[in-house]
Amino acid sequence: MGLHRSFVHGNSAYLEHTGSHAATGKHSVKSAFNDDYGDLIDLGGHAGAACLRLGWGARFVVFDTGSKNFEKSGSFWCHYAIPTPAVEDGFRATASNVRINYESTDIQEISISRVHVWDGNRNIFIDNSPTRSADDFNGGISGHSWNAATPNLTKIWTGNINQRVYFGVGVSILIRAQRSRDSFLEIRSVGVDFNMGERR
Repeated sequence: MGLHRSFVHGNSAYLEHTGSHAATGKHSVKSAFNDDYGDLIDLGGHAGAACLRLGWGARFVVFDTGSKNFEKSGSFWCHYAIPTPAVEDGFRATASNVRINYESTDIQEISISRVHVWDGNRNIFIDNSPTRSADDFNGGISGHSWNAATPNLTKIWTGNINQRVYFGVGVSILIRAQRSRDSFLEIRSVGVDFNMGERR
């Protein structure tokens, strides 16, 4: 049985526009893009979310879109497309684990609150309350958040999948802010482990 570990960089994130799931025609599509501008999303109530693409990852911030800097709450999805070896040398892949390398300035204010994994349109993994340690994922960002010398392997959240895959795999991550002000979360990399062990 062979192991194939496939990662994508954190800055390859795609934000899901508010209301995208209901967009099926002219008016609902225009509504989904109302006040959303690519890497900026309107969360309502003078709250906005931003995805800032950096060399070392994607930084996510929830902020006050008004004239003040009030604490803001809200949630939004981001998505990662994972290179998928569905069949390799006649063997079909099984997705065994999903891995997310991330860090928050304060996980009480902004954190990952859901992780879903998709095989095409088939949902193969759901964790709606991913456990994470404050020691592992909280507060290590100061000034700059890159370190060219040594990878920090304690900042990797892992979920067990154990599902055969047939199409392309995507990882959907819900980021939630709770009374956040000047706090941010960074995703550096997202990956899936594939075991190549069954004849297709």
